[in-house]
Formats: sequence, structure tokens, C-alpha cells
Amino acid sequence: MNKPLKYGLLGLGTLVVLAVAGAAVFALTFDPNRYKADIERLAKEQTGRTLSIKGDIKMAFWPSLGAGVAGVTFSEKSSDQQFVSFDSAHASVKLMPLLRGQYIVDSVKLSGLKARIVKGKDGRYNFSDLVEGDAKKPAPEAKKGAETKATPVVFDIGSVSIERASIAYSDLAAGQEYMLEDVKLKTGRIAQNAEGKLEFATVAKRKAPPLEARLSLDGTYRLREGTLSADVNAKLEESTIKAKFTLAEPYEFEASIDKLNLDRYLGAAEKPAAAQPAAEQSPAKTEADTPVDLSPLKGINAKGRLQVGALEVRGLKLAEVNAQINAANGRVAVAPHSARLYEGTIAGEVAVDANRNHIALKEQLKNISVGPLLRDFAEQDRLEGRGDVTLDVTAAGASVNAMKRSLGGTAKVHLRDGAIKGINIGEILRKARTALGGSQSAAQGQSAGDKTQKTDFSELSASFAIKNGVAHNEDLDAKAPLFRLSGAGDINIPASSLNYLAKASLVATSQGQGGRELDRLAGLTVPVRFTGPFDDLKYDVDYRSMAGEAAKSEIGGKIKERLEERLKDEKLRDTVKGLLGR
Repeated sequence: MNKPLKYGLLGLGTLVVLAVAGAAVFALTFDPNRYKADIERLAKEQTGRTLSIKGDIKMAFWPSLGAGVAGVTFSEKSSDQQFVSFDSAHASVKLMPLLRGQYIVDSVKLSGLKARIVKGKDGRYNFSDLVEGDAKKPAPEAKKGAETKATPVVFDIGSVSIERASIAYSDLAAGQEYMLEDVKLKTGRIAQNAEGKLEFATVAKRKAPPLEARLSLDGTYRLREGTLSADVNAKLEESTIKAKFTLAEPYEFEASIDKLNLDRYLGAAEKPAAAQPAAEQSPAKTEADTPVDLSPLKGINAKGRLQVGALEVRGLKLAEVNAQINAANGRVAVAPHSARLYEGTIAGEVAVDANRNHIALKEQLKNISVGPLLRDFAEQDRLEGRGDVTLDVTAAGASVNAMKRSLGGTAKVHLRDGAIKGINIGEILRKARTALGGSQSAAQGQSAGDKTQKTDFSELSASFAIKNGVAHNEDLDAKAPLFRLSGAGDINIPASSLNYLAKASLVATSQGQGGRELDRLAGLTVPVRFTGPFDDLKYDVDYRSMAGEAAKSEIGGKIKERLEERLKDEKLRDTVKGLLGR
């Protein structure tokens, strides 16, 4: 070996040894904690927030460039209130790939994270200034004729581990507060074309209405060209969920749930207060209203399929739920959908437009048992029977009451082998006979709240035209052994009240209880008017109209003299006199 080469190699070796020794001395003597004050000062100058590093900063230089820090807090802007804090964090980046513009991270570990996210009444978040900071800076102008070539940055993270974390969220405009506590997250490799395993668990809480639910999931995920897809199994309280999804707009998903009680998470609807007598009601008191805000749907662009074995929502109990869901541009369609409920089936479509807070619903209910359905959903026990119900309605508004007032569309009902509860038409007919020729007078202003009283029917049909929340009917047709029932009137949905005139027409029959007695009144029509709120419904028999019809009928001559003698009410006697021409 010639001397120049020998000396050159010796010199190069010496430089390498010196460089390594220098790096080792630097690593052993460098103390990053000397710069904590400068780091905190720069954070204050750049963000207007207070950064506090209470623990030591620990550095590693070989074989990876890493850092660990403990006891860090970061405040709200221009405030001492805490925004983010964590007990400890550690991350390391491999050195050689870093020189090639590749960020290959061995692992990221975070423990004891606490974050407080607030959405203000103006729609801005308490971190908006951090996100918008760089966006507000003008981009540097490129020199004329110069070509800019962006060097792609490659991210490759071996794993992420987060434990003992908690995240609080407050929406000041909606008055809602949520909390994720005891958050645990573990992932595998995060990189282009990588696959990994995922584990997640948390306890979700809501302040009002109060809620606490445990969620855990595990599964696998895949990354391609910026798209995340996953196949997971999850447990939400008593619900077992299997789901597949792809996070690339439009988001695609397919989920299967064995059972789900949405009422637990939505919060039970407030039960209406018991109706008070008119004299006790305060005219200044108004019914509490609930806001309806569909705006969160505006940011959703997704489509997929949902299956639920057993579902409970707003008191309704459904089974074998199948639904196709499409969401885009603030519009969400749950169509088609189908399910079994109350011994029958339901099929139809629901369309929600968040741009104008509008809901459209079309449903076909077949062979359902309406009694338990009304008791569960509307908390009303007025009707029994099995049959079909058709709904085609729309509503819009910023609150529940506003939606009720805007309700419009059509509805049809066809039932069989049922009963109307709270009133006994057969008993009213017997009282009508008494009033026309017996020994007692029939009472007025009777309550229709006694559920032991009922009117059986073999068949009932009715259709409704709904406008501004009022359902109007003119074609009631009900059949029973002793009578036929027709009628017309209104159901005021916002006021939860009824104003309806039913007409019971007697048919000639000697069958059934009281049949022989009522045969003598065959052909007579007895008008019964129902008025008042659903919870305090009253009915009156229109004897004046009935007496007028009786006078024109075949039995009019037989009861002409008995009417004046038996009816005790002075007004009614005078009215009857006029109708009978006396």
C-alpha cells in the first residue's frame, strides 16, 4: 500500500472516530432541559397559549432520534384554562431514513392525555386558531422560470399506544356535554399499503340526559392510497356489533347488530303532564318544546346497509330491521327499509333534508296489532285491533312543536276485530232508549277515560287529510253487531286533542246483550260528540238531534208523550217541544 493511500485511510478513520466520539460526547453532555424556558416562551409568542413542561425532557440519538417528556400542559388562548395535558409521551424516529425524507417511527406512546374541546356559539372550536394559523400566512412566491418539485414525505409508524386518556366535548350552542373516559388505543403499523390490528375501549358519558355506556372493539384495518378500511367487532353495553367500513368519500359501511336500545342513548322522551281542569290551567304556561337540529347531517357523505336483530326506539319495538342508507349534500335517505313489529310488518322510506330541517315519511304497516303499538309509542290506550295503516306525511321546523304544527299529508286505517276504549256505544244506546221512553234520563259530559268501557267492532276504516298538524276525517265506517258507526271531525296533533262527531245507527237484531230492547229503536241514529285533550276526553250525546230524528221515524208517535214526561232537563224539554211541534 503506498503511503498517500495509507495516510488517507488513517486520516479518514481518525475523522470517523472523532465524529463518533463527538456525537457520543454531545449525546452524553447535551441537556435539552436547559431549553425548556425557551420552548415555553416561543409557544407563548407563536400561539398566545401557555405551555408548561413540568417533567424532564429525555433525548436519545442512536439508533433512533427519540424524545420523551412528562408533565405537559397547554392552555386555552389568552387564558389559564387547560386545553390539553398529558402525563408522559415518547416517540422516536429512525435516523438514516430521515435523511431521505422518510419518517419511520418506531412507536408513539401517550399516557394520561386530557383534552377539552369546546364548540362555541359562533360555531368555532377552541383549537380553530391553531389550525388556521398557517393557512393565514401567504405562500412564498416562486421565482420566474423556477420549477418546484415537491418531495413526497413517507410516514411509517410501527405502532401507536394511548392509555388512561380522557376527552371532554362541549357544544355551547346546543347546551350538550360529552365525555370519553379511560380511553385505550393500540394499533399496528400505520403506513401506505399496511395492515394491522386495532384495539379500542372507552367509557362514554353524557351530562343531560345522563348516560354512561362502555364501548370496546377490536379488528383489523388496511391502508391503500389514503383510504382506510376496517373490519371490526364491537361491544356497546348489551349490543354486539359487526361492521365493515371504508373511509373514503363517499364512506361505505355494512353493519350488523344483534340488539340495540336507542332510547338508552337518545334519552327518554318526556311524558306529557296529566291534563288539568280548564279552571286550574294557567294561560301563561306553555308546553315545553324540544329543538330539532339536523345540521350535523350536512357533513355526512356515506352509503351502506344496516341490519338489527331487535331494535327499540322511542318506545317502538322492532325486529329483523333491514335498511339501506344514503347520505350526501345534507340529505339522508333511509330507503328502502323494513322490519317486523307488533305481529305485523312495516316497509317504506324516510327522507331527511338537513338544509331545511325537513322530514318526509312513507310507511306501509301490514297486519299489525295497534293496541300495544299505540301504548308503547304514543302512550295512548284508546284503540285495539289488527290491520293495516298507511302513512304519507311531511314535517319541517326547528323544534318538535313546530314540526307538529307543519305536519301534512295523508293517512289511512283499516282494522278488524277490535275495540274503541273509554266509551261503550251499546250502553249509550240503552241510555238513549231510556231517555226516549224509560224511567231515567241520560247524563251529559261523560268522561271517556274509563278503559273498562269499550265499544267492540268487527271492522273499522277511516282516512285522514292532514294539514298544519290537524288530521281531518269524514269517512269513518265501523261495523258492530248492534250498530253501524260513521263520523267526521278533527284530530289536533300539536294540541293532542279531539273534536269529533260520531253517529251510531242502530240495526235490527235480537242478537247480543240488550238486542231485543234495542230492536225497537232500529233505524235511529244517536250522535255522540267527543271533545277535549286525549288525557281528559269527554263525550256528549246530542239528544236534541236524536229526538228530532226520532220524531220523524216510525217510533216517533209512540214516544211523543213520553219525551216531555221523562226528560228532566228544562232546556232539553223546550227544545224537544219545538222539534215535535208542540
